[in-house]
Amino acid sequence: AYKYFLDMEPEARMIDPSLLTKFRKTRITEDILEEMLKETIQQALDKGLIKSGTIIVDATHTNASVRAKSPTQILRDLSKQLRKEIYKNAFELSEKFPEKPSLESSLEEEISYTQELLSALKEDIFAIGDKKIQKLYEKIKELLETEKIRDIRSKDDEDARFGHKTPTSTFYGYKNHLAITEERLIAGISITDGGAPDGQELPNLIESAKKSGIEVTEIIGDMAYVSEENLEICGEEITLIAKTNAAVAAAAAAELEEGFSFNKDAGKLQCPAGELAMRVEKREAKNGNQYHNYVFSKRICKKCPLKDKCRVGNGKTQSYCVTQVSEKNRARLEFEASDEFKERLKIRHRIEEKNGELKEAHGLRRADSTGLFAMRVQMYFTAFVVNAKRITRLAIHTAE
Repeated sequence: AYKYFLDMEPEARMIDPSLLTKFRKTRITEDILEEMLKETIQQALDKGLIKSGTIIVDATHTNASVRAKSPTQILRDLSKQLRKEIYKNAFELSEKFPEKPSLESSLEEEISYTQELLSALKEDIFAIGDKKIQKLYEKIKELLETEKIRDIRSKDDEDARFGHKTPTSTFYGYKNHLAITEERLIAGISITDGGAPDGQELPNLIESAKKSGIEVTEIIGDMAYVSEENLEICGEEITLIAKTNAAVAAAAAAELEEGFSFNKDAGKLQCPAGELAMRVEKREAKNGNQYHNYVFSKRICKKCPLKDKCRVGNGKTQSYCVTQVSEKNRARLEFEASDEFKERLKIRHRIEEKNGELKEAHGLRRADSTGLFAMRVQMYFTAFVVNAKRITRLAIHTAE
């Protein structure tokens, strides 16, 4: 089938599979990915297949191609790999190895040991001339110096993160934030790690759709996209069709401190460390304002590396109080009660169907490689394929 498509003879030799890997690593850039997406939308516009400035937005998750581990286990594996390479190619340096910690050691103990190991090898590591050992040494050193080791969950994929699908279930990987037209064509893409909130990517999706050639006049989404910032960005030019959840409104009305966000899938507040509140206590004051007090786990906060820098960690009750000013949301809620709003919201299911197609028919359920850029490549190429399919179907339907 490939040879037929490329107009090759049946007996002709196919290209070496490694050529595609080299092409991906050396020739594909962010600009090329954007141009690919833009080209499909431009062709649809030229053919008159896109008839409005409406985009429907949502995010779908993709599981990482590697298994998640604890930071302690990752650091232990890296130091073990370094020792193994030295035993194999520079055995004389093994005499400088400090005593290994036990398998029950904490992350702090493992960090202390690894720092001691690197310090012992510092004088000789570059003298031996082994590039593989030097590269591994530099990688471990960078992870410790930047404290990135506390965040990553895989030594092979440092960009993937845990995210929440529901209050009780999580996934490890990435989020693909998408904007599609009413005709089910993907017009905007933004890729993040799995822990990123959906709502904060709306400005990027608007910008991506505009670059593709869509004059955005209306956005349809779920409750994650209603916030003071997003409403301000939309202004009077763009109508935001998305329902306001009481808890979302509470978080939007108050200016959340940096790192805190509302997780719409779990329906709870999320702290800078990625932990969800256990419960929310709702109270009403005499002046009509509502107070939502999000309570976090004292046990988790006590062990959290960010506790000294976090408002929740420093507090006595491990809670975060958010004020909802009812007057601010009154006009918005009246708009959401209108027949026009309800009618437009009915087409939001189209993006959920598109997400299902991407996963079931095009392999987006799982990443095919590691790293954020590899995830971008996979998503953009998948979008290119599904857009080409959709344009063909729409063109045939229009011709009939």
